[in-house]
Amino acid sequence: MTVAALLDKLEGVRGCGSGRWRARCPVCESHKAVLALTETAEGTVLLHCFRNGCAVADIAAAVGVDLADLFPPHVDGVHASKPIRRRFNAVQVLGAINLELLEVLLIAGAILQRGSITLTEHERLRLAVSRVSVAEGASRG
Repeated sequence: MTVAALLDKLEGVRGCGSGRWRARCPVCESHKAVLALTETAEGTVLLHCFRNGCAVADIAAAVGVDLADLFPPHVDGVHASKPIRRRFNAVQVLGAINLELLEVLLIAGAILQRGSITLTEHERLRLAVSRVSVAEGASRG
């Protein structure tokens, strides 16, 4: 089962980050989004009710899914495919690149005003280029 199929079975679903959602708990029938759902990089769906700490088995049963549906498929006790381990998700990488670009923009503005670059600014620009290069390499896997 995909996390999207599970989300379709819940009420009051809202995203709260990459691979994370909140919804109403079907067990304690909360009127607020107290059920946290997280999809791990390996494809496991984690559930936690912040209102009453409802059991995961009870939550799964309330929406008509088996506990096994919350885990990626297995073949002879081994994951069907090797999970991709990513240190950072795309949103985090783009956020970091955005910060580096802002730093470059600030330094470029200072250079325009003075007409020259300081050694500290030059080193910071080299660091920004290095960080963006590392992010680009990491995105290739």
